Amino acid sequence: MAELGFEIHRLAKLMARERMRSNLHAYVCTVTGTHCYFIRYLVEHQDRDIFQKDLERCFPIKRSAITSALQLMEKNGLIIRESVLWDARLKKIVLTDKGLELHRQIDAENAAFEQRLVKGLTKEQQQMVLQAIQKMQQNLNESPEKREEL
Repeated sequence: MAELGFEIHRLAKLMARERMRSNLHAYVCTVTGTHCYFIRYLVEHQDRDIFQKDLERCFPIKRSAITSALQLMEKNGLIIRESVLWDARLKKIVLTDKGLELHRQIDAENAAFEQRLVKGLTKEQQQMVLQAIQKMQQNLNESPEKREEL
């Protein structure tokens, strides 16, 4: 049997290559995958104020990397940071119209990519793969090395 980690790595590389071929690649060359995940999170949570600490809790990324990503997103006009009335130190993260438009384009690309990725897999097979991946993530998050990092 093939090593799962190696096969997952190969799949991730193939997926990354396919993403590089997307119609949006030329437009979004200054936008990283992390930026796309942040944009999606912001869109999905538009009903409440989002702060950097929310991203830190949700994404397994170091605080400094999140800060850098947000600074670049702000520089590129995808987000703005607005003060809140109750605490001058806090800045909520708000998507700009440019950020929302990019999300719409990315969403369409993602739907087409996902359709191609799961072609020929039944819903049950897709669910089994998802459950296996989630279990592997849980296993790694519970590892002693991971706990020392936190």
